[in-house]
Amino acid sequence: MKDYLLKYNFKRRLDYLKRKFQNKTILIYGTGKLFKTIIDNYDLRSLNIIGVTDIKYLPEDEGKLDFGYKIIPYNKFNLLNVDCILIATQNYFSLEIKLNRVTSVKYIEPLVKVSIIDKILYRLKQLSIVKKFLNSKTNTFVLIKSNGKRIYNPKIKNLEVKFLGKNNYIEIQEPFYALKSVYIRCGNNCHVSIGKNNEYYQARILMGSDNSLEIGPNTTIEEARILQRNSFNNKIKIGADCQISYEIIIRTTDGHVIYDTTTKNIKNYPQDIVIGNHVWFGARTMILKGSKIPSNSMIGACSLVNKEFTEENTVIAGSPAKIIKSGINWDRRGANDFNY
Repeated sequence: MKDYLLKYNFKRRLDYLKRKFQNKTILIYGTGKLFKTIIDNYDLRSLNIIGVTDIKYLPEDEGKLDFGYKIIPYNKFNLLNVDCILIATQNYFSLEIKLNRVTSVKYIEPLVKVSIIDKILYRLKQLSIVKKFLNSKTNTFVLIKSNGKRIYNPKIKNLEVKFLGKNNYIEIQEPFYALKSVYIRCGNNCHVSIGKNNEYYQARILMGSDNSLEIGPNTTIEEARILQRNSFNNKIKIGADCQISYEIIIRTTDGHVIYDTTTKNIKNYPQDIVIGNHVWFGARTMILKGSKIPSNSMIGACSLVNKEFTEENTVIAGSPAKIIKSGINWDRRGANDFNY
């Protein structure tokens, strides 16, 4: 990091900032390795720094000190009345845009300014068309035909696949039917496997990074959201011949952390979800992290499942869900067509 500061002549940059912002109040955004290296090797006392903020600071940190400066929690920095925000991160380009959007601060500048060429190259890499081209070399979307032939980057009616990152693999076995709108979005290093004879009317599959989703054959979805955003190294496994009704939510994470204010330990880490074969989800059911549903089960409408169940041939219902009936099974046919 010291070499980085020397490369971009931080001493000259610091002298410039001292002159430009003399007698002006300054907030430092970012207190990672770059800022620590600056603090250890340069004198910032002539800058009127009234506080520091970073995404790592929590509401309980307000008023404490870090590097000798007052901590401004991340959720309050945009309310602070300062003349200038200096961004102490290496890739500051997108942050400049963000901070100009969420604050009314007159001056928003990098603490360390890179060369124009480096900035242009970075911005080029952020262009969606460039990202898409670079990531296309590492992402795989394949349709496996009934005869075993593999079709890469297939066009499937009513199905949209979007790769936001790299090293993703999506495999769909034929026949597959997307009847209205099916959307799959992946971050980085995700694996999706969808078995044959699956029929989805409407589904949104949103994955973060390092996650996996496996859906067995002969499973149908009326309308569902399968969410692994803000989740890392987690899996969802849905077995064969499942019937998923409408307004279903399956998610491995709460979306936001809950933490202990004393220890800062997270209390709600994401967890895997495992669903057996031949499971029927009633309408408006929610399946939360850590759930395990055994085969030949039925989930009652409007239920909230948030734990493991082991007994098969049951009706699971309620909020939170519990077993309300045992010794039963279900069939896709209606009563008029069912010939026992």
